[in-house]
Amino acid sequence: MQVLQSSFVFDGCIFADGDFTGCAPDVLASGLDAMFLTIPHSSQGFREACRAIAQIHSLADDPENNLRVIHDIDDLQRARDSGDVGLILWFQDPHPIENSLHLLRVFYQLGLRAMQLTYNRANYLGTGCTEEKDRGLTEFGAQMIHELNRLGVVVDLSHSSRQTALDAIAESSDPVIFSHANPRNVTDNPRNKHDDELKLVAQKGGIIGLTPWGPLCWKNSGRPSLDDYIDHIDYVVDLVGIDHVSFGSDNTPDHSSDEAGTVQQATLYPSVVADYNEAVGTAPSVRHAEGFSGPHQLHNLVEGLIRRGYAESDISKLLGGNFLRIFEQVCRQSG
Repeated sequence: MQVLQSSFVFDGCIFADGDFTGCAPDVLASGLDAMFLTIPHSSQGFREACRAIAQIHSLADDPENNLRVIHDIDDLQRARDSGDVGLILWFQDPHPIENSLHLLRVFYQLGLRAMQLTYNRANYLGTGCTEEKDRGLTEFGAQMIHELNRLGVVVDLSHSSRQTALDAIAESSDPVIFSHANPRNVTDNPRNKHDDELKLVAQKGGIIGLTPWGPLCWKNSGRPSLDDYIDHIDYVVDLVGIDHVSFGSDNTPDHSSDEAGTVQQATLYPSVVADYNEAVGTAPSVRHAEGFSGPHQLHNLVEGLIRRGYAESDISKLLGGNFLRIFEQVCRQSG
Protein backbone atom coordinates (compact mmCIF):
# COMPACT_ATOMS: atom_id res chain seq x y z
CA MET A 1 0.00 0.00 0.00
CA GLN A 2 1.71 3.15 -1.27
CA VAL A 3 0.76 5.56 1.52
CA LEU A 4 2.05 3.13 4.16
CA GLN A 5 5.32 2.69 2.29
CA SER A 6 5.88 6.40 1.82
CA SER A 7 4.80 7.59 5.28
CA PHE A 8 6.65 7.74 8.55
CA VAL A 9 4.49 5.46 10.74
CA PHE A 10 4.40 5.86 14.52
CA ASP A 11 2.35 4.03 17.17
CA GLY A 12 1.77 6.17 20.25
CA CYS A 13 1.17 3.32 22.72
CA ILE A 14 2.81 -0.10 22.83
CA PHE A 15 3.39 -2.13 25.98
CA ALA A 16 4.85 -5.55 26.73
CA ASP A 17 3.08 -8.35 28.59
CA GLY A 18 5.94 -8.76 31.09
CA ASP A 19 9.43 -8.27 29.67
CA PHE A 20 9.80 -6.76 26.21
CA THR A 21 11.12 -9.50 23.93
CA GLY A 22 10.73 -7.89 20.51
CA CYS A 23 8.12 -7.55 17.77
CA ALA A 24 6.13 -10.19 15.93
CA PRO A 25 7.08 -10.68 12.26
CA ASP A 26 3.86 -9.11 10.99
CA VAL A 27 4.48 -6.03 13.16
CA LEU A 28 8.01 -5.69 11.78
CA ALA A 29 6.58 -6.01 8.26
CA SER A 30 3.61 -3.65 8.83
CA GLY A 31 5.33 -0.43 7.82
CA LEU A 32 5.78 0.67 11.45
CA ASP A 33 8.80 2.94 11.84
CA ALA A 34 8.69 3.75 15.55
CA MET A 35 6.66 3.40 18.72
CA PHE A 36 6.34 4.66 22.24
CA LEU A 37 7.44 1.57 24.16
CA THR A 38 6.23 1.46 27.76
CA ILE A 39 9.18 0.68 30.02
CA PRO A 40 8.18 -2.65 31.61
CA HIS A 41 7.76 -3.13 35.34
CA SER A 42 7.59 0.63 35.98
CA SER A 43 5.12 0.15 38.82
CA GLN A 44 7.77 -1.85 40.70
CA GLY A 45 10.16 1.05 41.11
CA PHE A 46 13.59 2.34 40.15
CA ARG A 47 15.60 -0.90 40.13
CA GLU A 48 13.14 -2.90 38.03
CA ALA A 49 12.71 -0.07 35.53
CA CYS A 50 16.49 0.17 35.10
CA ARG A 51 16.74 -3.58 34.58
CA ALA A 52 13.99 -3.44 31.96
CA ILE A 53 15.74 -0.63 30.10
CA ALA A 54 19.01 -2.57 30.11
CA GLN A 55 17.22 -5.57 28.59
CA ILE A 56 15.69 -3.39 25.86
CA HIS A 57 19.12 -1.99 24.97
CA SER A 58 20.53 -5.53 24.83
CA LEU A 59 17.78 -6.60 22.42
CA ALA A 60 18.44 -3.57 20.23
CA ASP A 61 22.17 -4.40 20.15
CA ASP A 62 21.39 -7.56 18.16
CA PRO A 63 20.81 -6.51 14.52
CA GLU A 64 18.67 -9.59 13.89
CA ASN A 65 15.93 -8.08 16.10
CA ASN A 66 15.54 -5.02 13.82
CA LEU A 67 15.18 -2.64 16.76
CA ARG A 68 16.86 0.65 17.65
CA VAL A 69 16.55 2.74 20.83
CA ILE A 70 15.80 6.33 19.81
CA HIS A 71 17.43 9.33 21.46
CA ASP A 72 16.90 12.05 18.85
CA ILE A 73 15.57 12.79 15.39
CA ASP A 74 18.74 11.48 13.72
CA ASP A 75 18.19 8.07 15.34
CA LEU A 76 14.72 7.93 13.83
CA GLN A 77 16.18 8.50 10.37
CA ARG A 78 18.87 5.87 10.96
CA ALA A 79 16.24 3.38 12.08
CA ARG A 80 14.15 3.97 8.98
CA ASP A 81 17.16 3.78 6.67
CA SER A 82 18.19 0.42 8.16
CA GLY A 83 14.67 -1.03 8.30
CA ASP A 84 14.60 -1.10 12.11
CA VAL A 85 11.67 -0.21 14.36
CA GLY A 86 12.56 2.74 16.58
CA LEU A 87 11.88 2.33 20.30
CA ILE A 88 11.10 5.57 22.11
CA LEU A 89 11.28 4.70 25.80
CA TRP A 90 8.30 6.00 27.72
CA PHE A 91 6.89 5.86 31.23
CA GLN A 92 3.14 5.42 31.48
CA ASP A 93 3.59 5.38 35.25
CA PRO A 94 6.36 7.75 36.48
CA HIS A 95 6.65 5.87 39.80
CA PRO A 96 10.37 4.97 39.34
CA ILE A 97 11.31 8.66 39.33
CA GLU A 98 9.86 8.96 42.86
CA ASN A 99 10.09 12.61 43.92
CA SER A 100 13.47 13.35 42.39
CA LEU A 101 14.38 15.50 39.41
CA HIS A 102 17.80 13.85 39.62
CA LEU A 103 16.28 10.43 38.94
CA LEU A 104 14.51 11.90 35.93
CA ARG A 105 17.95 12.90 34.65
CA VAL A 106 19.19 9.33 35.21
CA PHE A 107 16.35 7.91 33.11
CA TYR A 108 16.91 10.57 30.46
CA GLN A 109 20.51 9.39 30.15
CA LEU A 110 19.21 5.82 29.80
CA GLY A 111 16.98 6.85 26.91
CA LEU A 112 13.67 8.12 28.34
CA ARG A 113 12.10 10.51 25.81
CA ALA A 114 8.43 10.66 26.83
CA MET A 115 6.51 10.44 30.10
CA GLN A 116 2.95 10.50 31.37
CA LEU A 117 2.54 12.69 34.43
CA THR A 118 0.07 10.29 36.02
CA TYR A 119 -1.50 6.92 35.44
CA ASN A 120 -5.16 6.63 36.51
CA ARG A 121 -4.62 7.49 40.17
CA ALA A 122 -3.16 10.56 41.84
CA ASN A 123 0.58 10.75 42.47
CA TYR A 124 3.15 13.33 43.50
CA LEU A 125 2.82 15.14 40.15
CA GLY A 126 -0.93 15.45 39.80
CA THR A 127 -4.36 13.82 39.74
CA GLY A 128 -5.23 10.81 37.60
CA CYS A 129 -8.41 10.51 35.58
CA THR A 130 -10.19 8.05 37.88
CA GLU A 131 -9.95 10.14 41.06
CA GLU A 132 -13.24 11.58 42.35
CA LYS A 133 -11.59 14.81 43.54
CA ASP A 134 -9.63 16.56 40.82
CA ARG A 135 -6.89 18.60 42.49
CA GLY A 136 -4.94 19.20 39.31
CA LEU A 137 -1.18 19.57 38.97
CA THR A 138 1.00 19.77 42.09
CA GLU A 139 3.79 22.28 42.59
CA PHE A 140 6.28 19.47 42.14
CA GLY A 141 4.43 18.48 38.97
CA ALA A 142 5.06 21.97 37.60
CA GLN A 143 8.76 21.65 38.45
CA MET A 144 8.83 18.28 36.71
CA ILE A 145 7.29 19.75 33.56
CA HIS A 146 9.94 22.47 33.48
CA GLU A 147 12.66 19.82 33.72
CA LEU A 148 11.03 17.64 31.06
CA ASN A 149 10.95 20.70 28.79
CA ARG A 150 14.59 21.52 29.56
CA LEU A 151 15.83 18.01 28.83
CA GLY A 152 13.65 17.48 25.78
CA VAL A 153 11.19 14.82 26.98
CA VAL A 154 7.64 14.72 25.60
CA VAL A 155 4.92 15.42 28.21
CA ASP A 156 2.02 12.95 27.88
CA LEU A 157 -1.33 13.58 29.58
CA SER A 158 -3.31 10.52 28.43
CA HIS A 159 -4.22 9.27 31.92
CA SER A 160 -4.35 12.66 33.64
CA SER A 161 -7.45 14.25 35.10
CA ARG A 162 -9.05 17.15 33.29
CA GLN A 163 -7.63 19.78 35.66
CA THR A 164 -4.17 18.22 35.65
CA ALA A 165 -4.23 18.28 31.85
CA LEU A 166 -5.36 21.90 31.73
CA ASP A 167 -2.71 22.92 34.28
CA ALA A 168 0.03 21.00 32.47
CA ILE A 169 -0.85 22.42 29.06
CA ALA A 170 -0.55 25.92 30.50
CA GLU A 171 2.68 25.11 32.38
CA SER A 172 4.60 23.49 29.53
CA SER A 173 6.68 25.60 27.17
CA ASP A 174 6.67 22.71 24.65
CA PRO A 175 3.77 21.00 22.89
CA VAL A 176 2.17 18.21 24.92
CA ILE A 177 0.29 15.12 23.77
CA PHE A 178 -2.45 12.66 24.49
CA SER A 179 -0.71 9.54 23.14
CA HIS A 180 -3.73 7.22 23.50
CA ALA A 181 -7.10 8.77 24.35
CA ASN A 182 -10.35 9.57 22.56
CA PRO A 183 -12.99 12.33 22.61
CA ARG A 184 -15.36 12.02 25.52
CA ASN A 185 -18.21 13.45 23.47
CA VAL A 186 -18.13 10.30 21.32
CA THR A 187 -17.46 7.70 24.04
CA ASP A 188 -18.20 8.82 27.60
CA ASN A 189 -15.39 7.26 29.62
CA PRO A 190 -13.27 8.86 32.37
CA ARG A 191 -10.15 8.05 30.35
CA ASN A 192 -11.35 10.10 27.39
CA LYS A 193 -10.91 13.84 26.95
CA HIS A 194 -13.27 16.79 26.89
CA ASP A 195 -13.33 19.10 23.91
CA ASP A 196 -11.59 21.95 25.76
CA GLU A 197 -8.64 19.67 26.57
CA LEU A 198 -8.36 18.53 22.95
CA LYS A 199 -8.54 22.09 21.66
CA LEU A 200 -5.89 23.36 24.07
CA VAL A 201 -3.48 20.54 23.21
CA ALA A 202 -3.87 21.47 19.55
CA GLN A 203 -3.47 25.18 20.25
CA LYS A 204 -0.22 24.31 22.05
CA GLY A 205 0.94 22.57 18.88
CA GLY A 206 0.50 19.06 20.28
CA ILE A 207 -1.21 15.92 19.03
CA ILE A 208 -3.98 13.54 20.06
CA GLY A 209 -3.26 9.84 19.50
CA LEU A 210 -6.64 8.17 19.08
CA THR A 211 -6.84 4.61 20.33
CA PRO A 212 -8.78 1.56 19.12
CA TRP A 213 -8.78 0.11 22.65
CA GLY A 214 -12.35 -1.11 23.07
CA PRO A 215 -13.50 0.62 26.28
CA LEU A 216 -12.49 4.00 24.83
CA CYS A 217 -14.06 3.75 21.37
CA TRP A 218 -17.18 1.60 21.71
CA LYS A 219 -20.75 2.88 21.30
CA ASN A 220 -22.19 1.01 24.32
CA SER A 221 -23.69 -1.67 22.09
CA GLY A 222 -21.00 -4.26 21.51
CA ARG A 223 -17.46 -4.58 20.32
CA PRO A 224 -16.49 -1.45 18.37
CA SER A 225 -16.00 -1.68 14.64
CA LEU A 226 -13.32 -0.03 12.54
CA ASP A 227 -15.95 2.54 11.54
CA ASP A 228 -16.65 3.28 15.22
CA TYR A 229 -12.95 4.02 15.66
CA ILE A 230 -12.79 6.19 12.56
CA ASP A 231 -15.79 8.13 13.92
CA HIS A 232 -13.46 9.26 16.70
CA ILE A 233 -10.87 10.30 14.15
CA ASP A 234 -13.49 12.28 12.19
CA TYR A 235 -14.67 14.02 15.35
CA VAL A 236 -11.22 15.18 16.41
CA VAL A 237 -10.16 16.16 12.88
CA ASP A 238 -13.31 18.30 12.63
CA LEU A 239 -12.59 19.79 16.06
CA VAL A 240 -8.87 20.61 15.83
CA GLY A 241 -7.65 19.75 12.32
CA ILE A 242 -5.66 16.90 10.80
CA ASP A 243 -2.30 18.39 11.88
CA HIS A 244 -3.01 17.41 15.49
CA VAL A 245 -4.22 13.82 15.11
CA SER A 246 -2.35 10.51 15.27
CA PHE A 247 -2.96 7.02 16.72
CA GLY A 248 -1.92 4.89 19.69
CA SER A 249 -3.00 1.26 19.49
CA ASP A 250 -2.54 0.45 23.22
CA ASN A 251 -1.55 -3.13 22.47
CA THR A 252 1.40 -5.51 22.68
CA PRO A 253 4.03 -5.80 19.91
CA ASP A 254 4.08 -9.61 19.88
CA HIS A 255 0.35 -10.46 20.11
CA SER A 256 0.64 -11.59 23.73
CA SER A 257 -2.74 -11.47 25.45
CA ASP A 258 -2.11 -9.30 28.54
CA GLU A 259 -4.68 -11.31 30.50
CA ALA A 260 -3.11 -10.19 33.80
CA GLY A 261 -3.45 -6.55 32.77
CA THR A 262 -7.11 -7.05 31.89
CA VAL A 263 -7.78 -8.46 35.35
CA GLN A 264 -5.84 -5.64 36.97
CA GLN A 265 -7.80 -3.00 35.07
CA ALA A 266 -11.09 -4.58 36.13
CA THR A 267 -9.99 -4.68 39.77
CA LEU A 268 -8.37 -1.27 40.11
CA TYR A 269 -10.23 0.89 37.56
CA PRO A 270 -13.83 -0.34 37.20
CA SER A 271 -15.04 3.09 36.11
CA VAL A 272 -12.94 2.67 32.96
CA VAL A 273 -13.70 -0.94 31.98
CA ALA A 274 -16.62 -2.43 33.94
CA ASP A 275 -19.40 -1.57 31.47
CA TYR A 276 -17.36 -2.78 28.51
CA ASN A 277 -16.36 -5.99 30.27
CA GLU A 278 -19.98 -6.78 31.07
CA ALA A 279 -21.37 -5.96 27.63
CA VAL A 280 -18.54 -7.15 25.37
CA GLY A 281 -16.26 -9.37 27.44
CA THR A 282 -12.67 -9.64 28.57
CA ALA A 283 -11.29 -12.03 25.96
CA PRO A 284 -8.16 -10.67 24.24
CA SER A 285 -9.93 -11.03 20.89
CA VAL A 286 -12.50 -8.33 21.76
CA ARG A 287 -10.34 -5.76 23.54
CA HIS A 288 -9.88 -3.56 20.45
CA ALA A 289 -11.91 -2.32 17.52
CA GLU A 290 -12.59 -5.09 15.03
CA GLY A 291 -10.17 -4.81 12.13
CA PHE A 292 -7.67 -2.53 13.88
CA SER A 293 -6.08 -3.81 17.05
CA GLY A 294 -2.48 -2.83 16.35
CA PRO A 295 0.14 -1.94 13.74
CA HIS A 296 -0.16 -5.31 11.99
CA GLN A 297 -3.60 -4.14 10.78
CA LEU A 298 -2.63 -0.66 9.66
CA HIS A 299 -3.64 -1.52 6.11
CA ASN A 300 -7.26 -1.85 7.32
CA LEU A 301 -7.09 1.59 8.92
CA VAL A 302 -5.68 3.15 5.77
CA GLU A 303 -8.38 1.53 3.62
CA GLY A 304 -11.05 2.78 6.04
CA LEU A 305 -9.69 6.33 5.93
CA ILE A 306 -9.62 6.27 2.13
CA ARG A 307 -13.27 5.18 2.12
CA ARG A 308 -14.09 8.15 4.34
CA GLY A 309 -12.51 10.49 1.80
CA TYR A 310 -9.18 11.28 3.48
CA ALA A 311 -6.44 12.38 1.11
CA GLU A 312 -3.18 10.42 1.18
CA SER A 313 -1.33 13.51 2.44
CA ASP A 314 -3.66 13.69 5.46
CA ILE A 315 -3.42 9.95 6.09
CA SER A 316 0.36 10.32 6.11
CA LYS A 317 0.12 13.01 8.78
CA LEU A 318 -2.12 10.82 10.93
CA LEU A 319 0.07 7.73 10.53
CA GLY A 320 3.08 9.49 12.01
CA GLY A 321 4.01 12.68 10.23
CA ASN A 322 2.44 14.78 12.97
CA PHE A 323 4.34 12.94 15.66
CA LEU A 324 7.60 13.31 13.76
CA ARG A 325 7.09 17.07 13.92
CA ILE A 326 6.52 17.00 17.67
CA PHE A 327 9.51 14.75 18.33
CA GLU A 328 11.77 16.97 16.27
CA GLN A 329 10.55 20.05 18.11
CA VAL A 330 10.67 18.67 21.66
CA CYS A 331 13.54 16.16 21.71
CA ARG A 332 16.20 18.66 20.79
CA GLN A 333 19.14 17.12 22.61
CA SER A 334 20.92 13.85 22.01
CA GLY A 335 21.37 11.29 24.79
